[in-house]
Amino acid sequence: MESEEGFSMYYNKYQSKSTHFNSKKVILFCIIAIVIVIGVMSLFVLLKGNDKKSEISTIFDTTLLGDASIDPENKEMTDEEGVNVKASDVSVEKGRSHGIDVSQWQGKIDWEKVKNSNIDFAFIRIGYRGDNGILYKDEHADYNIQQAQKAGVLVGVYFFSTALNESEAMEEAQWTLQAIEGYKISYPVVYDCEGYKNIDSRTYHLTAQERTNNALAFLKTIAAQDYDTMFYGSLNDIQNTHYWNLSQIETKYKIWIAQYASVSYPQKDKPDYNGQCQAWQYTNKGSVNGISGNVDMVVCYFVNEEATVKNKKATPATAAAPLTEEEKKYTSVNEKVTAKDLTNLRKAATTKSDIVVALKNGETVTRIGIGTNGWSQLKYNNQIVYAISSYLTTDLSYQSTSVESVQEDVVAGNTFEAKKDKVTAKDVVNLRSLPTTDSDIVGTLESGDFLERTAISNKGWSRLIYKGQTVYAVTSYLSHEVVAQPETPTVSQSDGFAIVNEQVTAKDETNLRSYPSTTDSEIVYTLKHGEYVKRIGIHSNGWSKLDYNGQIVYAISSYLTNE
Repeated sequence: MESEEGFSMYYNKYQSKSTHFNSKKVILFCIIAIVIVIGVMSLFVLLKGNDKKSEISTIFDTTLLGDASIDPENKEMTDEEGVNVKASDVSVEKGRSHGIDVSQWQGKIDWEKVKNSNIDFAFIRIGYRGDNGILYKDEHADYNIQQAQKAGVLVGVYFFSTALNESEAMEEAQWTLQAIEGYKISYPVVYDCEGYKNIDSRTYHLTAQERTNNALAFLKTIAAQDYDTMFYGSLNDIQNTHYWNLSQIETKYKIWIAQYASVSYPQKDKPDYNGQCQAWQYTNKGSVNGISGNVDMVVCYFVNEEATVKNKKATPATAAAPLTEEEKKYTSVNEKVTAKDLTNLRKAATTKSDIVVALKNGETVTRIGIGTNGWSQLKYNNQIVYAISSYLTTDLSYQSTSVESVQEDVVAGNTFEAKKDKVTAKDVVNLRSLPTTDSDIVGTLESGDFLERTAISNKGWSRLIYKGQTVYAVTSYLSHEVVAQPETPTVSQSDGFAIVNEQVTAKDETNLRSYPSTTDSEIVYTLKHGEYVKRIGIHSNGWSKLDYNGQIVYAISSYLTNE
């Protein structure tokens, strides 16, 4: 019994020590686990907090200034002209704000006068990607931002993009973030991509989806840094899916639309757009005290408060005041020049100023000065006018590359006169080898696809450049803008034809007739495979009703295909 009691006491003592030892191990293990968890969470938070910083980790040279000749905005963008509007006469209702957008091309701005002209905000160009692919700051950006904020004008900025891909668009966004980090950016940071219909633009060959992806990449990068964002586009372009897939943008970001209507704001409340619209650039001929010449005017359907600086450690240097046009140095010359192609002569050295006349290739004027701003001073009919220097030449025998030679100005009985513009088809039009319907069809031009037009004839034909070759199309079937197509043709159903709206061609060759009969009708035209016409009706009797060059004709349905 004594031995058993001794063993029991020893065992209980051992168990007590063992339990105490295990408790220490558990406590130590828990402490280690807690330390590890805290460490992992701290690392996660640190990395998470650095996400935004990592997006702008690349250091850019945001002081680089570009030459006027490579500035993509220093070109003719549109033939549209707004109505004359005086800023001080415009009143906006509560919940809206009134402003302008400016760049170095407005010259030296007196921002105190601007503020007193009923201007709440300004979208100031911060920079652009040049035609050479390099990123540049707008020459007046810092001065305009600093003086606008000093005068009490709230600031938004826009970047003029010529990005070829999403990588370049993100680079533009990161450059912009670095350039604005020391400023109070109260209104949106805007993505602006224009000029892509110009064959010389580096973005000319992009598809609508590629262009849209670039915009989304830029805006997403900016929004990640907690800036308000907005997309800019003209009404004609954003409604056309050949240029943009706007539905992918407007669900995430604000939309700023440019439309110069004959009836302007505030008489007209909003642009003619059914989608989202948070801002409207309603004229390019605004008059604002403190700004020489015309300026774009904008109404925003929202009001923003003054923002705070994102990076308080960033302290932009005080910008020097830019020179006025009068102060800019023009090197005096006295020489005859002509236009390399059709070139506008303007009242001031900016594409925002009024056009005095268009100078044609072969016509001469006297150049009296060449400026460092990329413009030339010219004397025309005893007045001083301005033109972009790179559009002029002292070689008076220079032949425009977009105009056919004199020997070719008479083709197939058509006398052609030089013309330089971009056109698209109102619907679908055949492109032919000669200005006659008997000539070969080289291709077709659809609405939304633009070609360069080089001449117009006295018999209703246009000369175009298509895939590097000269082609011809009927002028009346062409337009400078995309023409909205009705959802259904306005034809009567009383003749038994079911209404359709589709493009068809002949399976081989088929006659287009004046009536749905092979015996009592005349042959209007023989449609060949590859030539397309619009089918507007199908009948159970086996005939199709077609629209051929504005004329109603008929063809046997089984001879047609929409493939």
